Amino acid sequence: MIQIKPNIQHKSNCPYSGQPLTPIRVFWPGMQTCVISKCSDCNCEFIEGLRVAHSVHNPYQIDLAKKVIWSHEHNKEWFVKPLLKALQNPEKEELEIQKEVFRECPRIIVLNCIDYLYGHCLLKLLNAQRHLDSDFDCGLVVIVPKFLRWMVPEGVSEVWTVNISLNKGSCYYPSFEKFVAEQFRRYDEIYISKAHSHPSQFDITRFTRVPKHDFEQKEFKISFVWREDRIWCNSLLFRIIRKVKMLYLGIALQNWKVRRLFEKMRERLPEAKFAVVGLGKTSKFPEWIEDHRVDKFDAKTEIEMCKVYATSRLVIGLHGSNMLLPSGHAGMTLDLIEERWGNFAQDILYQETDPRLATFRYRFLPVQMSISVLANIAAWMMLSYCEFKSEMTADVVDLVAGEE
Repeated sequence: MIQIKPNIQHKSNCPYSGQPLTPIRVFWPGMQTCVISKCSDCNCEFIEGLRVAHSVHNPYQIDLAKKVIWSHEHNKEWFVKPLLKALQNPEKEELEIQKEVFRECPRIIVLNCIDYLYGHCLLKLLNAQRHLDSDFDCGLVVIVPKFLRWMVPEGVSEVWTVNISLNKGSCYYPSFEKFVAEQFRRYDEIYISKAHSHPSQFDITRFTRVPKHDFEQKEFKISFVWREDRIWCNSLLFRIIRKVKMLYLGIALQNWKVRRLFEKMRERLPEAKFAVVGLGKTSKFPEWIEDHRVDKFDAKTEIEMCKVYATSRLVIGLHGSNMLLPSGHAGMTLDLIEERWGNFAQDILYQETDPRLATFRYRFLPVQMSISVLANIAAWMMLSYCEFKSEMTADVVDLVAGEE
């Protein structure tokens, strides 16, 4: 975490003169946490990213007066240019912000979970567990978009719920900046959580209040995570379907592929139940496939879906943020990827610490793989997990037995 009150712990150099910059104040446009710094040599002011969230590894500087950016080239387009555009076009809308105070604390850590991507918001929130379990001398203040309020864990000192949509997540709201500045007057010391983009240690049940999958349960299901904005087909075909505005053809194809996959798995696993779960209710499934799809998400539907994931021995779906909660609750996961191999594993909430069991439980396969091969891999995962785990952890079992 980084202190911003009474002192701003931020060091950087002027891109013009090379001299150390002096941090003046912290600036909160919304999603990003920035520092306004000044060079005593050339008298220029810069907006810089405080080293939190994606700025931990993607530092940047903006000369707003000259509209000049300094950053890693591959981060400029998706991360820094949108900020510059937002700063040039502030939103006049007054954001609705609900403040809940559970415990007054003079020293706080602020965890900002606002973002323009759902997965980013959720992953930032998972950092809360680390602070709750280790930073006992500080209260934790969590800033969340309204759709994520239901996942804030017990034990935080405050929650600031911001009624902001994802497509506005990267915008600059002066009303939000003003609200934060006013609230910060209440505290003696303020630290900002680094809000790591991919925290490694957390228990998803503390956030959703839904238990994870129990491998001891005799009844189990296999679930496909459905979405209609990213179809199970190759990207070229999907682009063509969208261009000619015939998305229904892609949805029909996806429906057929899911049914075909389940039919093949059903031959090997006659005792299994099958389900589809996710966003979008276009097309129908036969009665033997449970249909848990919804037209929109809210806290109630998200919790109900997590319960379906938890009863799933295996979840299958296309790579994306839609796989975060399923992978965190289900027994095993098959993640289908085509073009996003550079984002490998970023959509998985690993709940397994043994590397051998993790490679078995969470698998990544190309979306072009035939349904027959995919069904065979999925079936073998189901049939051989218990034996695999027994063989791979036999020495651990013996060690524990010896200690007893």
